[in-house]
Amino acid sequence: MNSRVPTIIQPLLTDYLAQVGAHLPTLLDGFYIHGSIALDAFNPRSSDTDCIAILNRPATETDLVQLRHVHQAIAENFPHWLLEVSYLQPADLGRTQPPASAPYPLYHDGKLELSSDFDQNAVTWWVLKHHGITLKGTPVGELGFDVPLDMLILWMRGNLNAYWATYTYKPARMLGLLSDFGIQWAVLGVLRQYYTFMEHDITSKTGAGAYALTQLPQYWHRLIHEAINIREESGVSIYKTKVGRAIDALQFMRYIIQLCNTLPDEPKDR
Repeated sequence: MNSRVPTIIQPLLTDYLAQVGAHLPTLLDGFYIHGSIALDAFNPRSSDTDCIAILNRPATETDLVQLRHVHQAIAENFPHWLLEVSYLQPADLGRTQPPASAPYPLYHDGKLELSSDFDQNAVTWWVLKHHGITLKGTPVGELGFDVPLDMLILWMRGNLNAYWATYTYKPARMLGLLSDFGIQWAVLGVLRQYYTFMEHDITSKTGAGAYALTQLPQYWHRLIHEAINIREESGVSIYKTKVGRAIDALQFMRYIIQLCNTLPDEPKDR
């Protein structure tokens, strides 16, 4: 097993690959880890194990039955860990639009279903290409797709202004800032965008928070520390009220979105 895979997760992946090899020995050409593990930011309290499997042919109904049995066994053997697997064809690698062919199998939230676009975006492909972990098949750096930096930045800008901006004006999203989850999700989520615009790479939520503490004015540090503490489940709140914290978060979201929209697309000078 690759040494970058957290020791606590290695038995799950070893068991999964062994069971697929036993029940579907000719189906998988490749198996790769992306997400938090690939970013060396696995959190045993909150991280999924995000994977992409490359099939050497379209999955049949019989294959799907066998895969459901495999995933059911893995879920029973490792109930504390959530495995997420997209089962793709080689031509699907790097695409950001739904495939013209039939939807692909996806194991997500404890169910194997057919999907056409889950998590297939520039961020997924960038992390896979630049940080991914190969467990089976062609080394990830040699896979036949690329993610141009301008495509990553373009996707990030769209996501910034279509999704994250809604936290500054949609009542339901703004109310979400009253919860602990909403604070860590929104504050660290938008900081991942900031990190990408600044460094032209991808980092984890906690990594983005730590980076922001070195870059942003002291005024915002209390909120950033609060978000990191929630994410890492460490310490008590450093705010007196959730309302005051939510107001700070709302102002912060507006500040970061405006700041990100002023940053150039080209890499900064080193």
